[in-house]
Amino acid sequence: MKNAQEKMRIMKKTTGTNSESGAALLMVLGVLSVCMLLIAHLMMVTELISKEALLLTRKQRLRYQAESGADLSYWMHLTDRRLFSDRRLGQSQDDEMRQSMEFEPWMLDRRPHNLDNGLVQTFLASGEEGFKVNQPDSLRNNIGEDEPELLDEVNVFLDILEDYMDNDDLHKLNGMESEHYAADGFPTLPRNGAMEFKAELYWLPGWRNAIPGEIAVLPPSGKSYPTQARNARPSFFSASNADIARILGLDEIGMEEVLQARELWETEGVELSESLSEELWSQVQSNFDFTENNLAQIYAVAYEPDRSVHAMYKIIRETNISRASCYSDRKQETMAIWERMLE
Repeated sequence: MKNAQEKMRIMKKTTGTNSESGAALLMVLGVLSVCMLLIAHLMMVTELISKEALLLTRKQRLRYQAESGADLSYWMHLTDRRLFSDRRLGQSQDDEMRQSMEFEPWMLDRRPHNLDNGLVQTFLASGEEGFKVNQPDSLRNNIGEDEPELLDEVNVFLDILEDYMDNDDLHKLNGMESEHYAADGFPTLPRNGAMEFKAELYWLPGWRNAIPGEIAVLPPSGKSYPTQARNARPSFFSASNADIARILGLDEIGMEEVLQARELWETEGVELSESLSEELWSQVQSNFDFTENNLAQIYAVAYEPDRSVHAMYKIIRETNISRASCYSDRKQETMAIWERMLE
């Protein structure tokens, strides 16, 4: 009897020990699993950080390349202006004088220029295209007689714009002053002074419907647009697709014809008069300007050899070096920059 009880006691003790060992093993395995997950996560984060650091390094190098390409394009444009007095846009590289000097056109016509074995591509355009804040009434010129609702929206926006820039607290019929902005959660508006950057327009209600196409860069403090004509026609080669369609009143078929003609001229040098129908070419000549202005917008894009990464650089500068406003200092030693952007 005593032997049986002793055996039972030993079996219970063994069973309890095995249960405790099994529980401890499960805890150890759980801790190991968590540690492995943490280690895997740490390795993944480390790899991600390394890749981001490498991408940042590559992008930074490409930005330097793009900036260098833009500066080179600017100086080539200034050289072009010095060598050739004819600033009529749409000139062919087959021009007799250019052939004699072996100098390709570097004009504000969006013609692509390949540098550094094709790894950097630049093109130049007019920097004055788009809605100018100092000419707000020009918005009414884009409205047809059959668009009374759009005219009402533009009139409301113009009141808001004028209240934003004037130096008093009296609001126009449809304008907005400090109490209106405060009610909308913007207690620091309006500026009650001249705008400092064009993105301020995006803070104003109704800008999207009132302003068609692009918005022109704002002149730096103390400077003005080189082109003073208030109703100057836009440059054809710098105009956006939306502006071309709106100004010419084109449908999809007509717009496709214009875009193909512009692409043929940019890539192959085909004259617009040869690729456009006679009627459409006459419309283009009547509504757009083909004389180069004095404000250059230069785009430069630098690519990796495999095209997997790229960087874009944009800069806007005056090009008439005889104007004092072309420089940022009184000694006229440093060229002024109207706008600069990196992507």
